[in-house]
Amino acid sequence: MKILQEIIFSYAKVQLLDAKLVRIEVFGELVIDGKRTKELNDAIGILSKGKEILVLMMAEELTQVNEEAMAFSASEEGQRYTIADAMVVKSITQRVMANLYLSLNKPQKPSKIFNSEKDAVKWLLSLEKVRVKV
Repeated sequence: MKILQEIIFSYAKVQLLDAKLVRIEVFGELVIDGKRTKELNDAIGILSKGKEILVLMMAEELTQVNEEAMAFSASEEGQRYTIADAMVVKSITQRVMANLYLSLNKPQKPSKIFNSEKDAVKWLLSLEKVRVKV
């Protein structure tokens, strides 16, 4: 997919890959907190022009997400630009955190964990096709 637009932070980049998909890539060994999560969410809103879009989330192996960030991500405000979320994990720690997010925070939009970006994108695009037909 071609990058149409991009917003770069010191800790992440948010890319609009087509009119339906935003890819977030977090860099480094840091903890994503509520403030950063809100910045990333605002970037999604800018790139999607305020509309709902498919969201692909990726992070380096040692990146972590704190409770405040997880709570915001699952909130109505945190999901206002989201059709569905796909999280690509690269470590056992990330998988445990992602499973905790799904089980404790219970996001209201479809959310799923993947081991590969290719599988995550395929799932997201399949949801968009279903949504368009309805």
